[in-house]
Amino acid sequence: MILSVFSGLPGGIGISAGTSVSSFAPVEQQYDQRFRTPGFSYGIVASLDAPGPLVFHLGGEYFEKNASSGWNGEISSVLVWAFPCAQLGLMEGFSLFAGPGIVGVSGSYSGTDDFGSYIEEDGSSIGFAGSLGTDIALWGPVSARLEYRHGWMDMKSDRVLKDGIETSVYPAAETDLGFSQYIFSLNVQLSAVDVPGM
Repeated sequence: MILSVFSGLPGGIGISAGTSVSSFAPVEQQYDQRFRTPGFSYGIVASLDAPGPLVFHLGGEYFEKNASSGWNGEISSVLVWAFPCAQLGLMEGFSLFAGPGIVGVSGSYSGTDDFGSYIEEDGSSIGFAGSLGTDIALWGPVSARLEYRHGWMDMKSDRVLKDGIETSVYPAAETDLGFSQYIFSLNVQLSAVDVPGM
């Protein structure tokens, strides 16, 4: 589908791939304090770039937070995302980009709640995010990307494990999965691919 979007643009598609590390924090401060969730995520990234203002950023990342002082729980999640962005080249080797995107998350949580019960649950959700950043050419095919993202999503849970016993939750508990990230990635230009019909 993405290639078909590019099919109407002149020239070839530039493909780059790399790795990323980011700070990852929930929007709601109660999760900072209760679940100790601010931390780092690690991932892989790819970009499809054609001559003109449009670029697609794709990727996935993994976030994990284990038991720490004052909290005996564990959180792990996998995020996948796609951002069609508009980009503006300000000078040779330096460009800005921004755009909306879609983010999917699947994860699990375990930990003691405010009443002393040990809660375990897992689930998945899809939300939206905004992206803003810059690409900087470093050397040859290698470039660096600095990016900020803000995401909006939530998840409802109607069944959890409470002290090892499956328990119904009514009404369903809604968890705010909104997040913010500062991301650094290193990318390598792989090739320029000509798409038939371009």
